[in-house]
Amino acid sequence: MDRREFIGYGSAAALTAAFVKTQVGQEAEAQVAGQHFELHMEEIYEELIDGEVVFALAFRDPVTRALRPPLKMRQATTTTMKLVNKTRKARRFAITGWPNTKFPVIPAGQSATISFTAPPAGTYIYHEVSEGSAGRVLGLHGVITTWHAGNKTPAGNATPYNKNDLTPELIALFDAFGTHGDFPGGKWQPGREIIWLMSQVDPVVNQAAERNELIDLNPLVYNFRPRYFTLNGLSGYDAAHDEATVPKGYIGEPMLIRTANAGIAAHAPHIHGNHILRLTENSADGKFKGCDNVYELDTWCLKALERVDVMLPFKKPDEIPHEVWPPRQEPFPLLYPMHCHCEMSQTAGGGNYPQGLVTHWELLGMQRAGA
Repeated sequence: MDRREFIGYGSAAALTAAFVKTQVGQEAEAQVAGQHFELHMEEIYEELIDGEVVFALAFRDPVTRALRPPLKMRQATTTTMKLVNKTRKARRFAITGWPNTKFPVIPAGQSATISFTAPPAGTYIYHEVSEGSAGRVLGLHGVITTWHAGNKTPAGNATPYNKNDLTPELIALFDAFGTHGDFPGGKWQPGREIIWLMSQVDPVVNQAAERNELIDLNPLVYNFRPRYFTLNGLSGYDAAHDEATVPKGYIGEPMLIRTANAGIAAHAPHIHGNHILRLTENSADGKFKGCDNVYELDTWCLKALERVDVMLPFKKPDEIPHEVWPPRQEPFPLLYPMHCHCEMSQTAGGGNYPQGLVTHWELLGMQRAGA
């Protein structure tokens, strides 16, 4: 395969359709007894938002050819995964919240099949740890979401989490959707969710990897200086026009947003138009747990390898007075930005604004047709 082919495969904007297709395919596969996945660890060339092309690493779905595919698993189900290492170095697969030594080292050019029980319902990052955070930062990362169809509150309302992980506050929230003045419309519907996976790129580190050098990112302040910031592998204009990245819905259609940071620079996602409701937090051991104090936020913190689930309620934006709602002069859809409050992350290549970690969400109207 020549360099031009590498660039074609590595262009994140060209993989949106495959990204969505992978989500559907992996979900269907999880319906059967047991579940199987296959990921290839590859060396690629990837085009960034300003046209710069960098060497990178990526997990690839060998069927759809999608890079860094989200994997949807049924919780507590025996899971097998074939891992094929097509890179020039030995690699070790890992999942957040589990010891880095849980899975074997796979030599360059070889493969291994691992088996494990899918973790409890929640959001996890799969990544690579043979050189600490280096493989992950170079692109060997993705998101695992786990679920179970029977996850409900005592009142019978669907939730994303197990009953043992549901705090009283979370139960009250999911029961309130569609029945409380603050949450008009309907209940949260399983499957109404989206992933925001954040990462960063330092071209100097990527150049060292291309030369097959040993990469030591300690201390970070000297050895990692990101110049590009991505959301689901995209930045700026591309992220704001990606169907797999932009939340859309009508009033009263709450959406779960699974936010995760696969990089090593901290992010502070900030959303306009609605406040989000924080549902989960990371415990000290990296595991995933429900919040026992659910409150509204417009900004939340994501450090390296952290995952936070939030709910976007899709309600009337607070800045619009009740007297002029529904809007009569400005037509639907209403578009509101999401960007990171760590301001350097809004740029690309050291100065191109707003071509960093930014997208938007869309309020489509008062009621879905036929609802």
